[in-house]
Amino acid sequence: MIKKHRLSLDEVVPGETYEECLFLYSADRIRIDSVKFKNCEFQQTDFSDSEWLDCQLEKCHFLNNDFTSSVFYRTTFEKCQLMGVDFSNNQWKNTLVTNSKADYINLSGSKIENSQFEKSSLVDSYFQDVTIKKSLKFIQCELDKADFLGTSLVGVDISSSYFETLNVTADQVRGCTISPQQAIAFVSLLGVKINDDVS
Repeated sequence: MIKKHRLSLDEVVPGETYEECLFLYSADRIRIDSVKFKNCEFQQTDFSDSEWLDCQLEKCHFLNNDFTSSVFYRTTFEKCQLMGVDFSNNQWKNTLVTNSKADYINLSGSKIENSQFEKSSLVDSYFQDVTIKKSLKFIQCELDKADFLGTSLVGVDISSSYFETLNVTADQVRGCTISPQQAIAFVSLLGVKINDDVS
């Protein structure tokens, strides 16, 4: 384990754990493999076109950072600050975001396979025109005002998550797993009126 060091992202060693380190800017395209970052700080805010394989990021802050056109395989974000992060046009496979603050994130145009958000806040997030392969689960998440326009929700499970409103259309919801309570909200979202006066 390397603790409380100041170093460049270019110096990161595969298989190493970094705790409470400060990472300076990378001069090259970022490629991180089998690394754990715990409570680390990153001076860099532009991580576009980066690649993260088998990584664990715990208690790291990436507020409003740019991860456009990046790849995440078997990577976990735990207790991270991800508010406003741009993950658009990403490729995610077997990736987990858990116990994180991820309001306003943008995953539009991404390809997501077997990934999961768990116990995280995703208020006003964007999942527009996302291609979902196999599954995308939202376990006990705050999804209010999330935007799924242009995304087929086949393989998506939001049954344990909370929302008052979602941005979806009727042709997208087929194949989405919801709870009985959410079914009533979905009916309203799709413009169907419920007559309570029927005797």
